[in-house]
Amino acid sequence: RVHTAYYFEDGQGHAGFYDADGASLQKEFLKSPLRYRRITSGFSYGRMHPILKIRRPHLGVDYAAPTGTSVEVVADGRVVFRGWKTGFGNYIEIKHRRGMATCYGHLAGFAKGLHGGELVRQGQVIGFVGQTGMATGPHLDFRVAENGKWVDPVKKRGCQVEPIRPAMRSRFEAVVTDIHSRFPSFETPPAGS
Repeated sequence: RVHTAYYFEDGQGHAGFYDADGASLQKEFLKSPLRYRRITSGFSYGRMHPILKIRRPHLGVDYAAPTGTSVEVVADGRVVFRGWKTGFGNYIEIKHRRGMATCYGHLAGFAKGLHGGELVRQGQVIGFVGQTGMATGPHLDFRVAENGKWVDPVKKRGCQVEPIRPAMRSRFEAVVTDIHSRFPSFETPPAGS
């Protein structure tokens, strides 16, 4: 099967891959913010806390990974908090579209130059796995909120990114036309398929 994608930048900070009709080919949220070894603690309303030894909610997922592993933002957004947050240690909170927010805790440190109020792009490195705050080993505590309510990050599936905006439609169509004029066989399947 032949898959065709067109890379398009709208000149206003939005870029991505789209099909010929202008529908996005990427998800709004990545499945995970890092390459991890295993999940050491899942989303729960009654987990036994490993340090406090009491049952309390753990409204995120703990991804075990070596100290220093890069942590990427799972979707475009704006940094609303970057700093120390009690039991979470070094912590980043990012607001996204559609009432979504993601939080990243126990970081060893932050990406160089990352500040509060900054816009970040999906896949951008924002920090590094650590063991700050109340942590028994190096891991990332990753949390997702939807309209102020915590949701299980493992079960939350990313929505498609919005298609090409109507105001950009003619520019996008010009890009597609240009590619087809330069590569006439662009969408022709290979012989024998």
